Amino acid sequence: MRTLRLLFIFAVAVSLVACGDDQPSPQAVPAVPMSSQAQNVVVPAASGDYSTGGVTAQILPAEPTSSGCLSVMLQGVPGRSAITWAVNDLVLPGKVGAELCSDSYRRGDRVTAFIGTRDQGASVTVQINNSPPRVVNIKATPDKVFAGQTITVEPQAEDADNDNLRFRYQWLINGYPEPVLLDPFLPGERVVKGDRLQLQIIPNDGYVDGPTYLSYEMSVPNAPPSIVSQPPDSITSLDYRYQVVVTDPDDSSFTYRLAEAPSGMRINAQSGLIEWSLSGVAPGEYTIAIVVADPSGLEGAQEYRLTLSK
Repeated sequence: MRTLRLLFIFAVAVSLVACGDDQPSPQAVPAVPMSSQAQNVVVPAASGDYSTGGVTAQILPAEPTSSGCLSVMLQGVPGRSAITWAVNDLVLPGKVGAELCSDSYRRGDRVTAFIGTRDQGASVTVQINNSPPRVVNIKATPDKVFAGQTITVEPQAEDADNDNLRFRYQWLINGYPEPVLLDPFLPGERVVKGDRLQLQIIPNDGYVDGPTYLSYEMSVPNAPPSIVSQPPDSITSLDYRYQVVVTDPDDSSFTYRLAEAPSGMRINAQSGLIEWSLSGVAPGEYTIAIVVADPSGLEGAQEYRLTLSK
């Protein structure tokens, strides 16, 4: 009987050991060795995020894009301190720590952070979303805008995914959108002195619209008059005459004066006609400077030299 009892105890012990071998042992989260042998390590597909042993983790931002960095917020004490990162189930060699930046992933990737072990750790996965484009500035020509000038605008935009961008435009005049002004240029006939101009631009990357860009409000200033005529290039009589011609998108009446002229030369202050009798005038070179002013006091000028031969 004693021998049989000992055999029975031994059989039970062997049975218990065998049953214990069927149980899974604690499994560590895949770690990344710092050597080159860690290249292309594939992470076993997980059924989802997990948290064990009172450890929880969260990746911020919760809806990341391909710009900026990801960071892990951790609660609890994991079984090991290193945080391992994987993109699309492929471990990133050398990428350990609580932060992973956008040079390691792009739009559409699945990024997973592994913390601790299966028995005392956590895993969390996020999807990298599309990064919306944004207009950061505009380049407008001409630099100085006056009434009657066509304004052309070129948006300067950023997109972290390097998508080809399209833009929608809406011009506002005096605070109100004009339904037909939907181009990246504003025709000169719609640029009127005193009006307040703004432009709305909406970028699109083929996926989503970016935030609306609103330019600063610009008031169309009064334009100075400009002398567009040219003085006579020859003298055919003893009476020198030159009719000054002025253009101005804002005004039609001007005053004229000679800032510099030879003795005896006169200009009509209202019409801009220059007259000069050459009788008795000595040969030589003479400088003529004309100034024209609009009712607001803005001025335009023209200067030239006149040579009289013997």
